[in-house]
Amino acid sequence: MKTKFHLRKGTKKSTINFEFRNGTQLKFRASTGFVINSEKDWDLNKQKMKLLCSTLNAKLINSKLSEFDNLLNDLLYKENENDIGIEAIKTIFNEVFGFKEATKPKKQNMLFRDDTIKNDNEKDFITYYEWFLIFYAKNNSPYSKRVLTKGTITTLKNSLSNLKKYMKSRNLKTLYFDDINRIFYNDFIIFLNDKNYTKNYVGTVIQKIKTVMGYALDEGMHTNLEFKKSYFSKVSEVINHPYLDLNELKAIEKLEFVDKEMDVARDVFLVGCFTGLRIGDLLSFIKNPNFAIVEGNRFIQLKQSKTAKQVYIPLKSNVKKIMEKYDGNLPDYLHQNIINKHLKSICKRAKITEKYQYTRTEGGVEVIHDEPKFKFISTHTARRSFCTNAFKEGIPVHDIMAISGHKTERIFLDYIKVDLLQNASRIAEHAFFN
Repeated sequence: MKTKFHLRKGTKKSTINFEFRNGTQLKFRASTGFVINSEKDWDLNKQKMKLLCSTLNAKLINSKLSEFDNLLNDLLYKENENDIGIEAIKTIFNEVFGFKEATKPKKQNMLFRDDTIKNDNEKDFITYYEWFLIFYAKNNSPYSKRVLTKGTITTLKNSLSNLKKYMKSRNLKTLYFDDINRIFYNDFIIFLNDKNYTKNYVGTVIQKIKTVMGYALDEGMHTNLEFKKSYFSKVSEVINHPYLDLNELKAIEKLEFVDKEMDVARDVFLVGCFTGLRIGDLLSFIKNPNFAIVEGNRFIQLKQSKTAKQVYIPLKSNVKKIMEKYDGNLPDYLHQNIINKHLKSICKRAKITEKYQYTRTEGGVEVIHDEPKFKFISTHTARRSFCTNAFKEGIPVHDIMAISGHKTERIFLDYIKVDLLQNASRIAEHAFFN
């Protein structure tokens, strides 16, 4: 009887395989799934990785090989070596590595090959990712039935940029589809945490990788299903970002400005607080306004860029009052960066200065942020304030969601900023409890 780990050489890399023989008869052969950069990284005599080598996670690979050796030796000790069952070896191999029995490469007649989705960029994950960005920026997605939005393209590009930085840090020329596995996932998370990114940003990067892998799978570029497993998850956390209540918004409304730009920035922000529009949709609407008149009432009418959903938003009296300043129109267009530049000063002047504290994970570590509230206010606070205030005023959740575009009630309730005590007080005022 003979057992051994050995290398199966590829064109660029090698895979660690396992063989079990009894005499001249081959009993069992399977791949561990571990790939190494160079034969020089492998100790032939010890059948282990050299620790000082170019392959990532050499220690992890060795620990798994040792774990299997120990389990196999225990099995051989308990059973007669000559009577050892092949299924027993397969069971412990699957326990340690996941069963990947060696198979012959598939063959296919040219007549039955589907080349309609093939292109010059199918060799590896990174090249496909780059092609994906170009192709679906101009062509409809088979899922959303439309081209990628500007915001989605931005986050996809940011994720790709992080992947390329990761590859450079690990001396990798590219990433292959089959590289996207548990070892990659864990190491990539470590890399992102070392950059001190927030947990939610890390989750966004992972989600984009899963998205592109999913498209590539459907298009027949690979057969790797690791990205669908539970461990390959989009990490996230609910953060208690601040919102502005109706009294705070009233204080902002009452401010008077000599600076025209600051005045317009305040008005645009308030329109966001009373309509719930994403800042991108609001600024696009200001550039090309389209109001609808229904039964004598005036509505903002637009198609949301993120969801492509048509929405009608009634004009709250506060918005109508702002529009009176601009001859019945919305405030002038300002770039989002300019609005954000003024917001903290505006909120400070409105005396929104009480201490505010929230916790979020940065670089894998919980960090407590404790500053005057005005320092945390940005253009996105407007949308959060609308949703929270509307909920507290008793507007049904699904009516708010029809404007906000949240897909599920669970996501919406995570988004709004109503604590348990506030929610209990709101419920207590319902007629049911009187």
